[in-house]
Amino acid sequence: MDIPLVGSRENNYRFFYAASGSAIASLTMLLVISGYTAYISTHVGHLMGDMTEVVDDIRVILPDVEKSLKMLSSLCSHNNFTNTYGDLCDV
Repeated sequence: MDIPLVGSRENNYRFFYAASGSAIASLTMLLVISGYTAYISTHVGHLMGDMTEVVDDIRVILPDVEKSLKMLSSLCSHNNFTNTYGDLCDV
C-alpha cells in the first residue's frame, strides 16, 4: 500500500472504510431480508390449511353461481321492456 489508489493516503483509507462499511450494510440488509423470508415461509404451511377450507367452500358455492349466471343470462335475453336490470345486462 505504498502507492495510494484514490488521491492521498488518507483518502485511500477513507475509501477503504467506506467500501467496507457499505459491504457490511449490504450483508446486514441481505441477512434481514433472508430471515424475514424464512419467517414468512414457515407460516405458509399454517396458512395452507386455511386455504384448503376456502377451496372446499368455493367448490360448494360454485354450482349456485353457475345457476345464477344462467338465470341472469335468461333475464338479459328476455324482451320484457318494463323491467330494467341496471348495468348487469350491459356487459
